Amino acid sequence: MLVRGFLAGAPLAVAVIADHTLSDVWIEDASIAATIIQLTAQDLGLGSCWIQVRERFHKEQETAGDYIREVLRIPGQYRVECLIAIGYPAEEKKPYEEDMLKREKLHFDRF
Repeated sequence: MLVRGFLAGAPLAVAVIADHTLSDVWIEDASIAATIIQLTAQDLGLGSCWIQVRERFHKEQETAGDYIREVLRIPGQYRVECLIAIGYPAEEKKPYEEDMLKREKLHFDRF
């Protein structure tokens, strides 16, 4: 149910999946792939939205990943990291002004 709201109006969604039996770093690999998808969309003048799936629930007894795997008929050894909704942005966000950046969050040499 939650996923539908994020996808409403998006003409395209990409399910980012990985075979968890082939790699112990599938989460990191899938995350990198998702980021590249988003950067590519931006380069093409499109907007995107990362929709977190892993560790989320569709219903109380069903994970979002299991629900998406069932709907898309994804084989059992694959795990869904996220969905990337892609489309034309409904709004344009202005970047932060440099003097508004929270530099106190930066640490050098030690925390």
